[in-house]
Formats: sequence, structure tokens, C-alpha cells
Amino acid sequence: MTPMTTGAHPASLRTRLTWLIIAVMVAVLIPLGWISYRRELREMNELLDGRLAQAGRTLGTLIAHGQLPLHDADLPAIAQNGDKHGHGVVVSVHPRNYEPEVGFQAYDPRGDLIAATSNFADLPPPTSEERGFRDIQHEGRQWRTFTLQNRANLVIRIGERSDNRSDIARGLVIEHTLPLLIGLPLLALLVSLAVKRGLRPVAVLTQMLDRRTPGSRQPMPAEVAPSEIKPLIVALNQQLERLEDALDREHRFATDVAHELRTPLAATMIHLESAMISDDPTEVEFTVRHAQQSMARLGRRIEQILAMARLEAGAASQQRTPMDLIRIATEVIEELAPLIAEKDIELSLTHDDDTIVVLGHEVALTAMFRNLIENALRYTEADGQVDIAIRREGTQAIIDIRDNGPGIPEDRRQAVFQRFHREVESATRGYGLGLSIVQRAIELHEASIELLESPLGRGLLVRIRMVAQVG
Repeated sequence: MTPMTTGAHPASLRTRLTWLIIAVMVAVLIPLGWISYRRELREMNELLDGRLAQAGRTLGTLIAHGQLPLHDADLPAIAQNGDKHGHGVVVSVHPRNYEPEVGFQAYDPRGDLIAATSNFADLPPPTSEERGFRDIQHEGRQWRTFTLQNRANLVIRIGERSDNRSDIARGLVIEHTLPLLIGLPLLALLVSLAVKRGLRPVAVLTQMLDRRTPGSRQPMPAEVAPSEIKPLIVALNQQLERLEDALDREHRFATDVAHELRTPLAATMIHLESAMISDDPTEVEFTVRHAQQSMARLGRRIEQILAMARLEAGAASQQRTPMDLIRIATEVIEELAPLIAEKDIELSLTHDDDTIVVLGHEVALTAMFRNLIENALRYTEADGQVDIAIRREGTQAIIDIRDNGPGIPEDRRQAVFQRFHREVESATRGYGLGLSIVQRAIELHEASIELLESPLGRGLLVRIRMVAQVG
């Protein structure tokens, strides 16, 4: 297809369909009309030839039995043509305007003309090679003739003007052409109306999209749509859902940024302003250190907000692929090695298989492990203990992360999954997004998560159940 030039407007679907249907009808009807005309013309010629042959045989029988009323009044006209025709009888022909002009000749066994019509009186006698049907020129006209020799040895030649057949052929042309000339414009109008009615679901869909309010998650109804439009509506609903999800993610991201960055930025500015107006080196060092801590908290919050955004965007654009939980957990532990060494925490990873594979999103699983292990490390005091165990139970993969930190009271365990929630009594710097990221990863993998009492005497046990791949 050639690219459309600038400023050109593509034809409407209704116009395209109308012209395509008309083109198809023309491509079918005109050849069919031509074939029908040729067939009827052939059948007409065969019928007229048969009638001509029958008339010739009937004429020969009548002459042989002396039943043809011949008049001798025209004999001198024949005698002028030669002695051979001196005993013939000429029959005058007076065709009416609605009758074809015909003529005939009759010869006896000796080859003498015994009867003829006036229009065939001066026609030379037929030879033996001219028996049957022939087209001849006579008196500037074309004639269709039939010559036979009957049982009485009479040679009969009978013919009719070919222009009579041409008139019938012209009538057939008009009969086959006129309906097309009249019917095609009418068909074009009816086809246009039919196409317009047939495309009504598209117009209804357009009106529904025009009336659709921004942010609406109401899917377009596809159940009552025609089968050709239903896939379009389904794909459109999926695209609208993805678009709304993307807009929601952007809105949440903007809200997260505005909510989480306001306080640390304000605190940092206050500390820096205090350091600028203070003359006491000790106080300046104190306020700068607090500003540095505020910037560290700000960096942590930005990191978590970006992790949530990447998690949701990656899950929306990627399909699940086989992921090894043990490999991901090991990489996260290696990434957090400086934090583990800083707090001098005993961390262990145990598993009952070399690989435990699930179908999932690597970004989401990595964020889930990182936030759970970070929370355990952050809430566990120095010289504490964090254990990670990954095992398989039937068709499920079980992930246990337990610590001996302060834990979470049972009545507040569900609330910690909400965004920006932080335990009031917590002395650590929680930012309210860690477990909400974990919750989102759990939802993406159709898994389950439980917060239980840690078997280490105190602390928290986080247990996750996911569907594992067999084999």
C-alpha cells in the first residue's frame, strides 16, 4: 500500500464497503448477463433454424402432394430468367412489419424450378454442396437458408432475412442491459442504506466512547455486539483498563512523592538553615548530622517509591516467567550484606531443594524479598537473628522469614500492609511503604501472606505461600 499523502482523508468505512459491494455486484452481474445473453442468442438461433428446417420439409411435402396453391400469373417473370425456369411458378411475398421476410425455391428431380417466391426467383439453384444451413448474400441482404432434398427428390431451399434475427438479438441486449442500468443505481442506494444500518454498532460504540467519563473503569458491553466487533471491544476494554492502571500508577506515584518527601525535605531545610545561622561549631555539626540523616531517609523513601512504581509498571508490561526463589533470595542477601555486617546480625538461608521455581515477575519477587529481609534486619537489634527458609510442600512453595525483633501485635498485623502505615511504638525509621510493596507483589502472584508469632521466642514470622512449578 502506498503511504497516504499529507492532507488526504481516507474514505469512510461505509463508503468503502458500499463501493466494494457495488464493484462485486458489477463484476458478477455483467459477466452473468453476457453469458446469459450468449446462451439465449444461441438457443434462439437453434430454435429459428429448427423452425426454418421444419418449414422447408413441410413445404416440400405440400408441393409433392400438390397441395400448395400456386398461381400461373407470375410465370412470365420467371421465364425471363432463362429456359431452365420456364415452367416455374412465382409466389408473391408481402411481409407485414411484424413478420420476418422469408423466401423459398423448389426444384424438381431434373433441376427445373417449379416454384419460388418473388424475392428468391432470380437466386441461382443450390449445388449439392449447399445442402443444410448456410448464410448467403442476396440483393444486398444476408439470408439464413436451409436446403434439403425430400423423398420425392424435390430440392427445397427456404430462407429468412438475417436482420430479423438481428432485431431479436438487439431486443435481447436491451432486455439484459436495461435492468442493469436501472437496477444498479437502485442497488447502490439500497446497499448504502444496508451498510449504514450494518455499521450501526460501530456508531453506537463511538457514542458510548464519547460519553465515557475520564477515569471510568466500566467496560464497554461486548455481549450484545456482533461477532466481528466483539474482539475489537474486548481489545479496547483491555487497552482502556491498562490505560486506567497506568494513570492510577502515575497518580499514586505523584501522591507518594508528595506525601513522603514533604517531611524529610522540610526537616532537611530546617537543619541546614539552623547550621547557617549558628556560630557554635558543635551545634553546626549536630544540625548538619541531622540534615544528613534526613537526606538518608529521603533517599530511602525515594528508593521505595521508585521500587513500587517499577513493580507495578513491570508487572503490567511483562508476562510471568519461571523464577528460582532460592537464586533471588541469595542475590538479595548479597545485596544487603553491608547492612547485615553493620548490625552484626546472624542471618541464615535454608532450603530443601537446589531450585524451587515459580512463575512470576523478577522485579516483584526481588522487591518482595528485599523489603521483608530489610524490615527484619531493621527491626532486629544488634546481635539478633534472622532466618530465611524456602521449602516445597506438594504444589506450593513456602517462604518463611522469621526474626527475634519486637514483632507486631496481632490486632495490628493487617494494618501494616496499608501505604504509609508505621507502628507508632517503633523506634526504627519505618517509611510505610515496605509491606505495601510486599502486598502488591503477593497480589501479582496470586499468593498468600501471613504474619505469625516467631518460633525464636519473640519477633515476627512472615509466611508466604506460592504455587510452585513441578519438575
